[in-house]
Amino acid sequence: MLRQLLTENNVAMIKNKLACSVSVALSSLVLSTSAFATNTYFDARNNAMGGVGVASSHYGIAALVNPALVAKDDKKTDDFSLVLPSVGIQVSDKDDLIDGIDNVSDIYDRFDAAIKNSDNLTAQIEAKNLASELRSIDAKYVDGNVGVNIVATLPARWGSASLFANGYGSVAVATNVAQSDLALLDAAAADATVAGALPNDLKLDSEGRAVAALVQDYGLALAKVVEIQGLPVHVGVTPKLQKVDTFNYATRVDDFETSDVNDSRYRDSETGFNADLGLALDYSQLTFGLSARNLIARDVDTKVIEGKKFTYQIAPLVTTGVAYRTDLGTLAADLDLTETKGFSHIKSSQYASVGGELDAWGWAQLRAGYRTDLKGDMPNMVTAGLGLSPFKVVHLDLAGMVGSDKAMGAAVTMSYTF
Repeated sequence: MLRQLLTENNVAMIKNKLACSVSVALSSLVLSTSAFATNTYFDARNNAMGGVGVASSHYGIAALVNPALVAKDDKKTDDFSLVLPSVGIQVSDKDDLIDGIDNVSDIYDRFDAAIKNSDNLTAQIEAKNLASELRSIDAKYVDGNVGVNIVATLPARWGSASLFANGYGSVAVATNVAQSDLALLDAAAADATVAGALPNDLKLDSEGRAVAALVQDYGLALAKVVEIQGLPVHVGVTPKLQKVDTFNYATRVDDFETSDVNDSRYRDSETGFNADLGLALDYSQLTFGLSARNLIARDVDTKVIEGKKFTYQIAPLVTTGVAYRTDLGTLAADLDLTETKGFSHIKSSQYASVGGELDAWGWAQLRAGYRTDLKGDMPNMVTAGLGLSPFKVVHLDLAGMVGSDKAMGAAVTMSYTF
């Protein structure tokens, strides 16, 4: 199985691309409509509450979670909601692999310089250090994902609409440590003469490979409230344009450059349509929700690089949830009924989440939650956060996530309601 590594540069590269793609898309929407989008979305309120949202999301972000809740707004006070933007990141590095990769790079530079300077003794010492570091990163992993979105929502009695751009990405970087490299380094470490005989243009056979996927959704969620036997039922649908960019970059580990991952030689794109559906039922202070996202399953292959390709899977994700609301706050729980897919070589996940929010007169909120993978492969996360909403117009929401396997994450959402 591919061993995953995620570097800070990879994260920055994908976040920059997401932000750029969403900004360009929203600019074109503004020009054309004068109005004015792993985790498949980030929202600091929902993330702080353990990832719940199918029955408890604010209507301004609901298009990404359960389109039915787009119609669950406060029509007495709100005429418009704008999320601009919501950004998040999650990383798990239980083996401190990011530091290990940095160490390998530093040691190789010293080793290479010693060879070129005919410093046999230093080359011998650095050969030993390099072999040790290569062994230390073997069969270890680190993974993560990032996302950004912008959402504009117009609530109305005849029906509510939400226009959004949502981008999310995942990265897997792997090293394949060659036994021939270890044998050569061990020989150089044992004998300075062997180290001195190494060629000045020595290249390692060990391979570095980066595999990434970036999904961009551009859609319009439509929702309406209907009454069935005296109970309000919210229904919603989201047709969306979906673009998937895949990246498959491979090179010798000593030539590995994260800036090259986005090169067109390693990148492929596929565009199609998809859709989400949602339902929500209100009964007294309870809301029951059901959402089905990405109804059209798709397998998107990367380019074949160095004889290998990988498949990114988009599959229907069905989630049910319940929320209990009072003037003091909200309690909620979500349960995935289907698995969350990603790259086919990485195990799927299936989450259960619980969370709560205490609300101080609509001006400030405290939140906490817990999220667990029922399959037991992904880290369990404890979450917390706060919200500030002066005059109930400007909303700043912050979330932090900490979990097993040294998992951590953060999200920030700026939104406005008028």
